[in-house]
Amino acid sequence: MASSSSKPTGVHYALVVFVLISIVCGLGWLLAYKGANSISDLRRERDAAKVEAEKQAKLANDYFDKVKTLKEKTGATFEEWGSDQNQNSVLGDIHFHMTKYGAGVTDQKYNALIVKQFSLLQETIKERDRLKDELAEEIAKFRQKESEINAALLAEKTARDKGDKEKNDADTKHKELELKQDQSIAEYRKAITVAEQELEEVKESSDKRIKELTGRVTSLSSLNKQIRDELDQAKRFGFDVPDGVIRWIDPVGRKVWVSLGEADGLKPRTTFSVYKKSHSGVGRGTAKGAVGGEDIKGAIEITRVLEANLSEARILDEDIYHPMAKGDPIYSPLWSPARGEAFSIVGIIDLDGDGKDDRDIFKEIVATAGGIIDNDVDEKGVLRVNGKIPEDGKPRVTEKTKFLVIGKILETPDAANPDDITVFKKINDIRKDLEDAARERGVRVVSLSDFLTYIGFKAHRRLFVPGSDVPWNLKSGAASGSVGEAMGSSRRSSGGSTSGAYSGDKMQKSKNSSSNAATPKVFRAGGK
Repeated sequence: MASSSSKPTGVHYALVVFVLISIVCGLGWLLAYKGANSISDLRRERDAAKVEAEKQAKLANDYFDKVKTLKEKTGATFEEWGSDQNQNSVLGDIHFHMTKYGAGVTDQKYNALIVKQFSLLQETIKERDRLKDELAEEIAKFRQKESEINAALLAEKTARDKGDKEKNDADTKHKELELKQDQSIAEYRKAITVAEQELEEVKESSDKRIKELTGRVTSLSSLNKQIRDELDQAKRFGFDVPDGVIRWIDPVGRKVWVSLGEADGLKPRTTFSVYKKSHSGVGRGTAKGAVGGEDIKGAIEITRVLEANLSEARILDEDIYHPMAKGDPIYSPLWSPARGEAFSIVGIIDLDGDGKDDRDIFKEIVATAGGIIDNDVDEKGVLRVNGKIPEDGKPRVTEKTKFLVIGKILETPDAANPDDITVFKKINDIRKDLEDAARERGVRVVSLSDFLTYIGFKAHRRLFVPGSDVPWNLKSGAASGSVGEAMGSSRRSSGGSTSGAYSGDKMQKSKNSSSNAATPKVFRAGGK
C-alpha cells in the first residue's frame, strides 16, 4: 500500500487543467458563435466564466479535501481509487478489510457492516458477562471445596503427626527388641553350630548305616524276586475261579452250550478255555519251558446268546485224548460277568507266529469281550496309557488291571546301532516299572502264550485260497466284522450242521432243530 500525502497530486492538476480547458473551449465557442457580440459582452462572459472556473476549482478542491479526509478515515491512502478486485486501491483495500476482519459478518455497505459488528459485539459482551458470572460461581464453589480440603488436610496432618510420633516410639522399642534378639540369635547360632557338628556326626553314621541297609535291601529284594519266581514255577497257583460250565455238547456239530448268557452280559465272539473237572486251578502259570496249561482241554467261541443263562458256542480246539464233557469248567481272563477287565501289554504281540505284530487284532479281541488295554508298550518303546501318551512317561497300573501280558521283546541289539540300543533300553525300563507296579498291586504277570491259552485263542495262518470270495488279508482274521456271507455258507457246507445227538440230558428235538436252523455265521479270531 502507498504511503499517505497531503500535497496536490497529478490528479488534482489534471482536474484543474481539464476545467480550465473546458472554460476556454466554451469561451471560444461563444466567441465563434457570437462573432458579432461586442467585446463588452465577451469580457462580461469571460468574467462570468472566470468566476465559474474559480467556483469549479474551489468545488474540486473541496472534493479533493473530502477524498483525502475519507482516505484518512478509512486508512486506504492509495493514489488510485480502483475497484474491489484491486487490493492496492482505495476501494480494494476497504473491501479487503471488510471481508477479512468482518468477524463473519458480511454486508456490501460499510455502515451496515459496522452496525452488524456492533450487534455481534454486544452479544459477545453479554456472553462474556454470562461466562464471568458462571466463572465467579465456579470460583466460589472451588473456594468452598478448597476450604473443605484444607480442613481435611489439617486433620490428616494432625493424624500423620500423631502416627509419626507413635512410629518413632515403636522404632525405639523395636531397636531395643532387635538388640535383645541379636543377643538371643548369637546364643542360638552358637547352639546351632554345636548341634550341626553333632548332626554331621550323626549324619555320617546314618549315611553309612543307610548304605549298608540299602545294599542289604537290594540283595534281599533280588533274592525275594528269585524265590517268588521259583515258587511261582513250583506251585503255579491259580487265583481265579471258572466263569461257567459246559451244560450240553454236540460232538458231531462241534458245538457246546454253556451256563452263561444275557444276564451275565456275555457277547458273541467271546472265547473261553475249557478245563478238566479235576483241574489244579484256572489261570495257573505254566511249568518252566512248557507252553499253555496242562489242565486245559480246548477252546470254544460264543456264537449265540440264547437265554439269560444259556449260550451256544463252537469248539475251536479240543484235545482228542481228553474230549470236552458236560460239567467241564470254562474260563477266560478277558471276560467277567457284567464288567470289563483291563490289561497291560508289552512288546510284540505275535498271534500267529509269523513274526509280525498283531497288536490291532489283539485289541479287537479284548474289546469284543468288553475289556480295555490300559497300558500299551509297542515294539518302538512308546507307552500309551488308555490310548494316550502320558506326559511323565510313567505307566498307570490300577485296581482294574487284571494281567500284565509280556509279548516278544527283541534281544539286546548290536552296539553299533545306538537307536536300537535306546529303544531296547526304553522298553525294558518301562517293562520293569510295569512289573514292579503289577507286583505291588497283586496283578498277574504272564507270557503272551499263556494268556492266549487262557482265553481259548486258536491261532491260524492266513492263507489265500484261489477262487475264494473273501480276501485273505482281513484286519482281525475271521474275527473281523467284515467277513461276509460267503464264509458262513462255506462253514455250514463243510459240516456245520448238527445231527441232534448231545452228551448229557436229553433235549427236545424241536428245540435242537430250531437251534440248528438258526445257527449264525461264526468265525475264528486270529485268521481264517
